[in-house]
Amino acid sequence: MTARRRISPFESNYFGIDTALGSVPTAGMPLFIGTTVFGTLDPTILRTVLDDLTAAHPLLRSRVVTEDGVRYFVRDDEFRPRFDIVEGGEAEYLALVNDVRDWSDGLFRAYLLRSGQRQQVVLVVHHGISDGRSGFALLAQMWQLYTARATGDVAPEAVSRSELPAALDTRLAEQVSTASAQEWLNQIRAGAATMGPESAPRNLPRDGGDDDPLGRFAMQRVELTAQETAALVAIARTEGLSVNSVLTATALAALRTRFPETGTVTMFCGQAADVRAEFDPPVPADTLANYASGAGILIQVADDATQLDLAHQVETALHAALSRREPAIFPLAAQLPHDDLTTALLSAPPTLALSNIGKLPPHTLPDDIAFLRDDIYAMGPAMPPKITAFTLAARLTLQLEYDTTLYSRTQMEKLRLTLVELLQTIE
Repeated sequence: MTARRRISPFESNYFGIDTALGSVPTAGMPLFIGTTVFGTLDPTILRTVLDDLTAAHPLLRSRVVTEDGVRYFVRDDEFRPRFDIVEGGEAEYLALVNDVRDWSDGLFRAYLLRSGQRQQVVLVVHHGISDGRSGFALLAQMWQLYTARATGDVAPEAVSRSELPAALDTRLAEQVSTASAQEWLNQIRAGAATMGPESAPRNLPRDGGDDDPLGRFAMQRVELTAQETAALVAIARTEGLSVNSVLTATALAALRTRFPETGTVTMFCGQAADVRAEFDPPVPADTLANYASGAGILIQVADDATQLDLAHQVETALHAALSRREPAIFPLAAQLPHDDLTTALLSAPPTLALSNIGKLPPHTLPDDIAFLRDDIYAMGPAMPPKITAFTLAARLTLQLEYDTTLYSRTQMEKLRLTLVELLQTIE
């Protein structure tokens, strides 16, 4: 059984100091994922369920050990995640995601925020050991176990796993050659050489500061009804498009309103991509590990472009990126030696980052607990603006996430309102 393994170069981006993956500052980044409900949760049952989850996922009970300058995951089967009960609601959650993380006591912990019968479970996992897809799978497993214990049903078996899952780049190296990664970098450099200064991707005007009283990291939510979500899906299908392409195009159209000049501007959209399907068999979503990569697309956005015009452009660009296997190649290409130009290209911030988790099954909850919403949040200092999307219980949620030292809440609220308007008037 693998009780320890070396932290891979890809994972080291999350466990280093001042490290980044491309343009994303990943060092020590936490992943917050949780559910807000109406009802009274039993902390004793939650405590037991957290122990069950820790037993089921070896990375949750692993510690990071450095020996001779090399970092390792070392499984600690005696580890129990810290569990804090906090009286409060929205303000306390905002304070939680803005708090400085100390990972010295483990890579997994949890909170129960209570404000009367509005109660919120928050799981905090080091992003180096979990991506959004496996984070949602962990949350779903938590509710299955909690509901079974709370109702007296037979709990689904939480198998205690011992084998530490292999790192994303370790497995990708079995399928992607160094020559393929180098060729992809050559293509990136060749494409950049054809672009003049006027074609450089635009970025959102920075109007933030260091004195936001609500904290550095912020989020604006857009929650569609089931009917609005179904209408959006129907439009995408009618046009032969993915919902992701329509969402990306609508977000770019909203951003275009922030640039006052007429004509066409270039925007660079970074798309998170799950590479679990690259393997045979695919890595299951309930294997807790970070298997998230990404792809970048350049989109020409005219001031009079419709969302559907842009959506077709996005669809074509994403199809080309996936045909090049960009999400599988990027983690390995980023590890190759680079000249200054390549380093600059790989670290260029996108106009917008978008992470679409996709459609998720509803949680299994006790009858006396009413589901209100799920939250997921992962931000690092100086990250570009990001939209996280997921569909749960037939309702699409969009989270506009940002760093207030770069972008003011006033500007981002205007952007959110524009996004809502454009979602309601897709053409």
